[in-house]
Amino acid sequence: MSDDLHVYSLTLGPLQANCFVVARGERALVIDPGDEASMVVRLVARRALKAEAILLTHGHFDHFGAAERLAQAWNVPVYIGRHDADEIARPALGVWAGVRVDAVSTDPVLLDGEVALDIVVPMLAVPTPGHSPGSYTFFTDGHLFSGDLIFSGSVGRTDLPGGSSRALIESIADLVRRFPPDTVVHCGHGPDTTLGRELGLNPFFAPIRRAMEDR
Repeated sequence: MSDDLHVYSLTLGPLQANCFVVARGERALVIDPGDEASMVVRLVARRALKAEAILLTHGHFDHFGAAERLAQAWNVPVYIGRHDADEIARPALGVWAGVRVDAVSTDPVLLDGEVALDIVVPMLAVPTPGHSPGSYTFFTDGHLFSGDLIFSGSVGRTDLPGGSSRALIESIADLVRRFPPDTVVHCGHGPDTTLGRELGLNPFFAPIRRAMEDR
């Protein structure tokens, strides 16, 4: 297999959350396995990959519901923002929504601040709170995996516990300042987009556009 970066996506569970398998050569990591662990296992096997890590953009059940089963099956670590760690250990939001979710029983690797992850596919883990206090966006080689921070034409909700509209817009503004417009954004729900497209067309980016024009 080539050592070029490959991104494979699955849409999983009743809330249709996106899961991504990111691979170089035969080695891979999985981002946000929210449900249907068997589908993730089949994709990894079909592509003849070896999954070596699980990264969670945040601690909402539709993004980690299959993490425990996959971590146990593959014997791999799970990475999560420190401020969302309690959510995956005691998934109260899933209970509230009437969805049975397996808690992550193994000790996760807790992310605190910005971290360069020296893993199978090196990732820059950038804290991007707003949708949840411990939300992270992962960057590698022109690709951002933003969880529920940015959607095509919209942004993540902020009315769940720990959400903050102001923090969410500040997190997005930080990404816009730091990464090129053609950076691909792999969203937690819905289609991929780019930072430039959202900056130009997304109505929720209006305060960011105004701030850039005023400089």
